[in-house]
Amino acid sequence: MHVRWLEVAGFRNYLSLSFAPDPGLNALLGPNGHGKTSLLEALHVLLTGRSFRTPRLADCLGWDAGGRTRLAGEVVEGVQGRTVRLAFVARGSTVDVQGELCPWARAVSFQAADLGLLTGEPRGRRAYLDGVVTRLIPAHAATCRRYRLVLLQRSRLLGDLASRPDAGRLLEPWDEQLAALGSEIVHRRLEVLGVLAVEARKIREALMPDGGALELRYEASVEPETSVHGTQARLRAALAAGRGRDLGRGLTLVGPHRDDLGVRVGRTDARIAASRGEQRLLTLTLRLAEAGVVRRRLGTAPVFLLDDLLSELDQLARARVLAWLGRQGQVLFSGPDGGAAVETAAVWQVKDADVSALDPSLVRGVA
Repeated sequence: MHVRWLEVAGFRNYLSLSFAPDPGLNALLGPNGHGKTSLLEALHVLLTGRSFRTPRLADCLGWDAGGRTRLAGEVVEGVQGRTVRLAFVARGSTVDVQGELCPWARAVSFQAADLGLLTGEPRGRRAYLDGVVTRLIPAHAATCRRYRLVLLQRSRLLGDLASRPDAGRLLEPWDEQLAALGSEIVHRRLEVLGVLAVEARKIREALMPDGGALELRYEASVEPETSVHGTQARLRAALAAGRGRDLGRGLTLVGPHRDDLGVRVGRTDARIAASRGEQRLLTLTLRLAEAGVVRRRLGTAPVFLLDDLLSELDQLARARVLAWLGRQGQVLFSGPDGGAAVETAAVWQVKDADVSALDPSLVRGVA
């Protein structure tokens, strides 16, 4: 799958832009603050309806756009193509979205903030894993929403019932719902993590063949059973056993909302011990593994949108990353001027919110 052309009006710092990327590897080069990330973001919005930088589409409207942004582009998969036209109109503090997305369009993004997958709080890793699960099992999103609503209601009750002798009886129905929904969430996560870990190990070997073996493991607050019903019973028992503690804290301290995704390289916990360059490669590996799993299951390759891709990587690591990406379909990555040559990519100069094609032989690189 690839984007054949893109037209932008009033998106961030782009008043107007027409852009036709190569269906393979594309390097977006230029000074910081001139529109490289915004161009990647516009493509992501066109393909998914969401920004990878902000949950608020209002942030994407240009200052001089008069409260209206337009995106259009053609998405191609094999012999079929589909033109997508979207408009975003400011309505006070909200944005009215007009137009329809392409139902089979997919994108995978990478940005510096993704390093939090390794270095940040467990909720970021849970969100990553749930995002992959939802791509493969769309019903997972609704299950997670219901779980969060029940969890919120239970938390409110914990505050209200702290001193009541009948607290256990009143909490029991909520514990039943949490256990039922939570066991579904855990087993879907485990199912998808199995294939995700295999894909991540293969990519790790291609990008860092001299490093230790990569292991992804599910770190559960309540050890799951082999069956959903068994895990449901364990969660229910753990919630009952912890009611006194939960009432004292006003929090539900066990369940899938407290679980984590462990990332180990050899014997080392990569969330703690990896260097900055290793963190970047490992985070990229997780994003690329996500794309590989989706492609194998759904049969549609995503467009890769990778911001500041090669920063903090040594020359050999950069070469391996570009060699691997060069075989993955349409890839657009950004980088500053200077460094080693980009011999395999279509090269674009991004300056003052304008994009122009460059001869790769005249480009010094993207280090």
